[in-house]
Amino acid sequence: MDDSYGLSTPEQVELGYEVAGLGSRFVAALIDVLIQMVVMLALFLAALLGGVLTLAAVGRRVSGGAQSEAVFLLLAVMVLVLFVVIWGYYIFFEMVWNGQTPGKRRLGIRVLTTGGEPITLTHSLVRNLVRLIDFLPSSYMLGAAVMLLNGRAQRLGDLAAGTIVVKERRERVPSMLAALPSEQALAPQDAAAFTAEDVALAREFLVRQDELAPDRRRELAARISGRLRARLGPVGPAGVSEPDESLLARVAALRR
Repeated sequence: MDDSYGLSTPEQVELGYEVAGLGSRFVAALIDVLIQMVVMLALFLAALLGGVLTLAAVGRRVSGGAQSEAVFLLLAVMVLVLFVVIWGYYIFFEMVWNGQTPGKRRLGIRVLTTGGEPITLTHSLVRNLVRLIDFLPSSYMLGAAVMLLNGRAQRLGDLAAGTIVVKERRERVPSMLAALPSEQALAPQDAAAFTAEDVALAREFLVRQDELAPDRRRELAARISGRLRARLGPVGPAGVSEPDESLLARVAALRR
């Protein structure tokens, strides 16, 4: 299976991603399951202790039928809580950590849309609700089989939601971004105009600029900065007339 995924932008810049394979996703899922088991065990013990204390306190005051109803209600609440923990866990962390759960974060992988953009709540809901089918007949066997049969290692949930899991390339962030002086940073009102895709595009250019011929480098910088300047509207920031690569560096330094 090819572990690379290429995405061509309108600026003809190829954004390359390395697809997270079955192995890394299995380890990430195992970490998440272990965390969920610890949480569920803690909740179970808390509910058990609370139920015992409650029944002991009111047991002599109510009939046997009322006690049975109380036990049934407690079990129903526990089942609901377990459902929230199992499915809400993934949705919560994927929204808070931009496509990552604790397991994915530990393995350095992230969920994106097939267009290379951050996932939305809808994407997360769909891919995690379909997790029920991926789990069949047990232990994600169906999901693993589907991942092995397609070139992007997508399980059924990913196919339904239009998402893909990729490896992060932390080592490829240009060192110049870390050294960008704070006074050169974009003003908050200007920074808000740029999307995560804009930031990724600017960073990809800066990563690859040394590989480009001078003429091609200037051409691409002009085309990409033209798109970024359009985000700022007719007025733009005070530095709207700054050199193309300077604007790209300031956009690439944004956190998205």
